[in-house]
Amino acid sequence: MIRRWRRLAAEALDRRFGPLNARLDAFDARFDARFEGGETRVSALEDRLDGQTAQLNGLTAVLRTLAADDPGHRRRLSELRANPDYSAAWDEPDPLVTIVVPTRDRQELLIERALPSALAQTHEDLEVIVVGDADTNVRAAVEAVPDPRVRFVSTTHRYERPDGERWLTAATLARNEGYRMARGHWLVDLDDDDSLRPDSIAQLLGHARSHRLEVVYAKIQQHVPSGATMEIGSFPPVLGDFSWHGAIVHAGLRFFEREHVAADLGLPGDWFRCERMLRAGVRIGRLDRVTGDYYPSRVWLGG
Repeated sequence: MIRRWRRLAAEALDRRFGPLNARLDAFDARFDARFEGGETRVSALEDRLDGQTAQLNGLTAVLRTLAADDPGHRRRLSELRANPDYSAAWDEPDPLVTIVVPTRDRQELLIERALPSALAQTHEDLEVIVVGDADTNVRAAVEAVPDPRVRFVSTTHRYERPDGERWLTAATLARNEGYRMARGHWLVDLDDDDSLRPDSIAQLLGHARSHRLEVVYAKIQQHVPSGATMEIGSFPPVLGDFSWHGAIVHAGLRFFEREHVAADLGLPGDWFRCERMLRAGVRIGRLDRVTGDYYPSRVWLGG
């Protein structure tokens, strides 16, 4: 009897839920078909996106090459080397060296750290050009420095990226103005919140002269507020482990300017300058010693 009731109950459930189960099975079949079709469409979209990404990367590479102006820089480099004045940078026994210091809103650090380190160099035949990055407030303080080797100029404006990443373009115009005004056979970059070791220029210049190099950079020591330090400056130069801080550059290479387009390519301007020199064939060497101290402003001052 119990088995009979069980059979009758099962038949009743089949009659009641059988159509529902059939509909569920049909729905599952349609869902599976649509899901498989969706996967196919997603895969096709992914393939299309990969293709467009490859095209974009190729276009970016072309734009980067055009911005680097390799043919133009190779031509200008050849013309420089053919110039009769080219050799004076190595041949003169005591060549004039120009230190370019862009500055903005850091008068105290400029006067107490950067300028004293520049003027304390054991190589004394130098000029220091302080370039206000659209900042004339520091003029009086710079002109009050009792050393005739120091002079001050300022740009009329500065260009900043609208996305707030101002460090990518900061001081670009000021640095180029300093290079343009330099009278020395060699150019040296120094930021207004950093410093040079006393014999850095003498050592860099000696290395350039003994190896007939057009650019010589060295290691620098980075300092952060915690007191930790690290050395920067591998060879050959690589992005992220290179700095122009204190590097000595043949003044004839001033046509390798800082460029705002570097930021549009997602590159720091200092590295884009170095990369263009490497691509053009500039003779670059490194002095394997620390010649300066670097205090990254984004860590110390938030800018």
